[in-house]
Amino acid sequence: MTMTKFKAPYTIEELCDALRNKDKNTYVIAGGTDLIIHFNKKGIFGYKIIDLTKLKELKEISETENEIIIGSAVTMTEIENSQLINKYIPALVDSVYNLGSEQVRNRATIGGNVANSSQSGDTIPVLFAYDAIAEIINSSGTRRTDKIENVVEGLEKNSLNDDEVITNIIIKKTNSKSAFSKVGSRKAVTISKLNCCIKTDISDDMIINNSVIYLGAVGPKPIRAKFIEEKLLNKNINDIAFSDLHDAIHLQIEDAIPDRSSKHYKKSAAEGLVDDILNKLRRQIWKN
Repeated sequence: MTMTKFKAPYTIEELCDALRNKDKNTYVIAGGTDLIIHFNKKGIFGYKIIDLTKLKELKEISETENEIIIGSAVTMTEIENSQLINKYIPALVDSVYNLGSEQVRNRATIGGNVANSSQSGDTIPVLFAYDAIAEIINSSGTRRTDKIENVVEGLEKNSLNDDEVITNIIIKKTNSKSAFSKVGSRKAVTISKLNCCIKTDISDDMIINNSVIYLGAVGPKPIRAKFIEEKLLNKNINDIAFSDLHDAIHLQIEDAIPDRSSKHYKKSAAEGLVDDILNKLRRQIWKN
């Protein structure tokens, strides 16, 4: 029987040393909720593990004057309960609240969700909408940054080099409103069949000045929904003609997956998602 080898670095220096000795059978783990499924699916038994959960630097949520910094090993539950993230990135709270069971959210991490790069990953449309940045370190200790939109290639593939891991997620502070919604076999504790994030600025007279919208699970990675964005531009959020909006939603799905039979279901599902998100945005305005 092949034995599993396990390393849990406590410092960045120890992490870099572990990455230098990493081979093709070595996997980086934080929560492990995606990786264990991968092992079972692929029948992988002989492997080595680098566990990131002992690195304090990767388990903190902090702020600067202009940015929110989320460690890659921060769990979904910690994100859900963070006052900073509730204040500045409400859609991210929506997305983690709907991500699996309570037990999964207590283990799953934001860095793992990005690195796994599933086409149905729930935090990814939100991170795309906020133009989030990944801070990445390699085995020599060199750090670099890249847009998460570039890191995530989709279909469980990312652009990280073999000796690299994500250390932090960096998001610029904004006063924008945002919300997320998903459709699955059940409302929660399920993999998304379709998800959506809307980030938008709304004036005092309730006019949508601009919006950034991403739809997930309609391709290898989330797509920017520009047809829907254009339809919402300069509209009063309380006076939107849903028939016109739904036409734009159908056009967006048709453009994204013209040859897939699921497009008919996803058109209807996307209508419900956008309606749900707009209602959430209205509640945010009323709350304030």
